[in-house]
Amino acid sequence: MSPSALDLTALLAELAADAKLGPEIAHRAFLPAAEERFGELDPPPPTALARALAARGVQHLWSHQVEGITAARQGRDVLVTTPTASGKSLVFYFPVLEAALAGVPGRALLLFPLKALAQDQKGKLRALAAAAGLGPEDFGCEVYDGDTPREARQRIRQNPPRVLITNPDMLHLGLLGSPDLWLPWLAELRWVVLDELHTYRGIFGSHFHHVLCRLLRLARAAGASPAVIASSATAANPAEFAATLTGRTFHWIEASGAPREGRHFLLLRPEASPYTTTLRLLTALVRRGAKTIVFTKARRITELLYSWLSQQDRDLARRVASYRSGFLPEERRAIEARLASGELDAVISTSALEMGIDVGGLDACILVGFPGSVMATWQRSGRVGRAGQESLTALIALPDALDLYFLDHPTQLLERPCERLIVDPANEPVARAHLVCAAAERPLSPEADRAYLEPLAAVVGDLLAEGKLVRLGDSGELATTARRPQRGISLRGTGATTVIFDTGSQRSIGTIDGVRVFHECHPGAVYFHAGRQYLVRELDLAARRVLVEAARVDYYTTPLSEKETEILEVMEELSQPPLEGRLGRLKVTERVVGYERKRLGSQELLGAEPLELPSSSFETVGLWWQVPRALEETLRLAGQHFLGALHASEHAGISLCPLLALCDRGDIGGISYPYQPQVGSGAVFIYDGHPGGIGIAARIFGDLPGLLARVIELIEGCPCEEGCPSCIQSPKCGNGNRPLDKQGARRVLGLLLGRELPPREAILAAEKPVRRTEAGPRRPELGPTPAASTPSPSPPAPALEPPSPPPRKAVVSPARKRPAEVESTVLFDLETLRSADEVGGWGKAHKMGVAVGVVCQLEEGRFETFGESAVRELVERLRSADLVVGFNVKRFDYKVLSGYTGEDYNRLLPTLDLLEEVYTKLGFRIGMGDLATATLGSTKSADGLQSLAWVKEGRLDLVADYCRRDVEILRDLYLFGRREGYLLYDDRRGGRSRLPVDW
Repeated sequence: MSPSALDLTALLAELAADAKLGPEIAHRAFLPAAEERFGELDPPPPTALARALAARGVQHLWSHQVEGITAARQGRDVLVTTPTASGKSLVFYFPVLEAALAGVPGRALLLFPLKALAQDQKGKLRALAAAAGLGPEDFGCEVYDGDTPREARQRIRQNPPRVLITNPDMLHLGLLGSPDLWLPWLAELRWVVLDELHTYRGIFGSHFHHVLCRLLRLARAAGASPAVIASSATAANPAEFAATLTGRTFHWIEASGAPREGRHFLLLRPEASPYTTTLRLLTALVRRGAKTIVFTKARRITELLYSWLSQQDRDLARRVASYRSGFLPEERRAIEARLASGELDAVISTSALEMGIDVGGLDACILVGFPGSVMATWQRSGRVGRAGQESLTALIALPDALDLYFLDHPTQLLERPCERLIVDPANEPVARAHLVCAAAERPLSPEADRAYLEPLAAVVGDLLAEGKLVRLGDSGELATTARRPQRGISLRGTGATTVIFDTGSQRSIGTIDGVRVFHECHPGAVYFHAGRQYLVRELDLAARRVLVEAARVDYYTTPLSEKETEILEVMEELSQPPLEGRLGRLKVTERVVGYERKRLGSQELLGAEPLELPSSSFETVGLWWQVPRALEETLRLAGQHFLGALHASEHAGISLCPLLALCDRGDIGGISYPYQPQVGSGAVFIYDGHPGGIGIAARIFGDLPGLLARVIELIEGCPCEEGCPSCIQSPKCGNGNRPLDKQGARRVLGLLLGRELPPREAILAAEKPVRRTEAGPRRPELGPTPAASTPSPSPPAPALEPPSPPPRKAVVSPARKRPAEVESTVLFDLETLRSADEVGGWGKAHKMGVAVGVVCQLEEGRFETFGESAVRELVERLRSADLVVGFNVKRFDYKVLSGYTGEDYNRLLPTLDLLEEVYTKLGFRIGMGDLATATLGSTKSADGLQSLAWVKEGRLDLVADYCRRDVEILRDLYLFGRREGYLLYDDRRGGRSRLPVDW
């Protein structure tokens, strides 16, 4: 039984008085109710339809429904942006049903971004049609999507219904991919319905723009001219966005006539874990009879919350379900039915239940963290509230700068206007792919398709030059020889789907898309599904299959990833001295290189393991600001960490980006550089985490000074001394939130904005010449040398590359000079004080410590040995070289050194890593000892385990001798390969083979 309005008031009082929840309530607000307004249709609805509506409690139409239906009757393009649960769907139901009742031809295509929405709408539309006396022969209504059985799809194609419900993905692949099968249906297409229009933003929207253009051109060729009816959540620019997305001008309806009951809003500041607070609040609400929905920001958190709830209260957990993408269709349908029937008291969901699925009468909504936009906040809040009854929404802040910002500025959340919707129809990688699809479906005509082709003239020219488009005779039409190019495009940029297979039950338990498989289903991962735990035993990329087995463990896993960023082009410049900014194209490459195991309850780190997985690359758009050397010297004189300051400002800047653009923190990546050689200074980069860019960086670049000013405000307003998750720490930092310098970030941004001037001695120091090691790919103008980074979101359409040798760092070395250009070569190796097991795995190599490091100055034949106290001298020796030669040095030795300095030596030092060279040529690893035996006839004097034993015994002299011997072997292998052009190795057949090298 649900609480009445009085009960809800009492419930709120109980929460405020609760010993644990009460002190965490940071702000409480009440949003008053809105009165309803009615309108009258002229002419009135058909009698049968009016009767059907009345039977469902609709005695009168609200004013916005009347305005929308009237415009739709006139054949106009209509956009409705009234709040959630305001009956927007009747605007597109009505004209279709009215035409069917009158026996008038006309078919409708209803597009929903989610499969669950399609099923929900089919049930409602069929029920309303039946109540109006329309039988299946008069009003066919079918869903055609990936869940539709093959036999049913064939039946639908052979006898298309009056109303076809699908999603953009199936429209792109299943309908437009086979246009000849659908021509009769397209000829009668009268309405195209776009529900939840706001979801077509970003890269998904860029794809959908072209899908819609392709649909409308085929319909036009078949003789149809359908109107577009769209509905959307409230946004700052819905009409402008709709016009950009579709190329049409809409009759926009924004004033709602629907009533809205009062809403209570709570903001909670957790004293400990936000997930503990979430479960405590959920339990309190359900036990008091409030039907509740919990929205999380990640699939893993959804499953972890449900798992923790099951451990705390098994009886209550039986009345709760988790819900997310990746569930099997039948699982999703069952949960939706249990919600609608009231069988479930609560559901813990990702954004998959954010949109208009009818989930029954709900009373309370818990938001685990700010959803990423004001629009999404109100969209999710709108899922609760029964007719005539107030509702409750509670936002539980995560340890995130933006969440904490809204706790301190609640009116910025509750009174802030919704964000602008962003879409880029001219996204070049997307346009290229869809132009080929369009030409495959029907040759592109210079006249008939002029509006579509003219903005993409340069892209068309490139495709013609590449032979991907060809001109047909004198007509000038453009065609393609590509067959079914639609199959190579994923609209949501998620990549191919991988099936998750339970080896115990011998059945599929779900699916996972794109590179997400590397983050959640790598070998050793704990995969959660509907509250149950599975251990990933195998990831078969070729078969697109993950093999898991049921397990009961007390830990969960989180991936560790590293990346590189390459600047390709400068597009715009900002010059407000001393602030200099740029907007441009970037290439981002990311690899999951390991994972951590954390205890379920306490989140205590239990250990870490390395992984060898392919990398994924994509091109995007990003902004960066330069940090001149005078500012670097200012921080150095003040004893502040320059890279730590840049890294901290990057994190804080990313956390506040959603204040300026419609995005989630997860849509953005970033990286900090202590020195960018072509620019000649340090730099901080923030970029869109999607191929081609989605407009976020461009939007933020328009107010870069404003963003940096907000970062200063955030840092100064946070009471912590050294930095915390509320200001400069990031939960997604690939460098483990090190190095970070909070006060250095405040200072460097103040210097950039002119609030502080560098001292004279810093300016003089900056004028002195400094030798910098060249790094980065050779390009006409730009090329990065990153040092600290925030991993980007999983790139939606990755280009997979072979894995590099273990243990860890997925990076590309600075440009290497040819031997004739090298004046100083250093060969290098080190031994550690601690083993991987002692520090928690290979992922913690920076904690292993240096026992001994040995370098050989090749041209002089001179060896030097360095102990831990001389690490900085060792680093300087490496910096002085034109070329550093090592074996597995990039992915191990440099990682150990970074634990002392926080620097990324893969970027700072021009390096030849012999193990990387071997792996690149052969695709598998060979130990240095094996290479030495086959090539030189010599052997190593010991191994790493023996070295660690000597360290424990205090025999560092023996460690030094062993390390020097390894450097001698390294030198001899390098010289042999450079002289002979090959090395020798024992192949898997037992023979001895040559490995060509070019040193």
